[in-house]
Amino acid sequence: MASLRYLGGTFPAHDVGARCESEGMSPVIALLRAVNVGGRTVRSAQLRAVAEGLGHTQVTTYVNSGNIVLVPSGPMSAVGPGLAGALVAELGFDVPVITRSLAQWDAVVERLPYPDEASSDPSHLVLYCWDGAPAVGDLDPAPYGRESVAFAGHETYVYYPDGIGRSKLTLPVLEKAAGRSGTARNWNTVLALQRLARERA
Repeated sequence: MASLRYLGGTFPAHDVGARCESEGMSPVIALLRAVNVGGRTVRSAQLRAVAEGLGHTQVTTYVNSGNIVLVPSGPMSAVGPGLAGALVAELGFDVPVITRSLAQWDAVVERLPYPDEASSDPSHLVLYCWDGAPAVGDLDPAPYGRESVAFAGHETYVYYPDGIGRSKLTLPVLEKAAGRSGTARNWNTVLALQRLARERA
């Protein structure tokens, strides 16, 4: 049976991001959902070109799973919809985009409920980022294994001690429980994106 923890609702980082929107200069991390799977191929060079075409600066990508770090050309609230619209035009299919400011991402890292696992086994620690505050009451831990799950604000942390590939606690399962669309990154990627964003601050 999986272990569940509920760490509260929306946490302050999302308020910080909202207050900083008008400045348009704080680095933003953009997470694309379901790219380079099932024929939905997107090259990193395409992502950079699309972001730069929207006027964003210091654009970089990380690995080939849909991660963009940039300094926005305008309000943070416009980054996700702008990228999503431009990617539809470029690729011909929808690519949902979830964004976090550097302040929000720092808070996600600081609030990590599994520091020992992050240190010893980061590839099996996964962060799920949602497109809004999740409703988490529908997740029954009984069908699952030794996973540890912590819901916190707009994110969910899951540690998979027996590996991710064989676990039944998948993104679709968590999306159904959360009532939200989301995307997942392992902890190594989370820290790499934090480093890239801080380099642009």
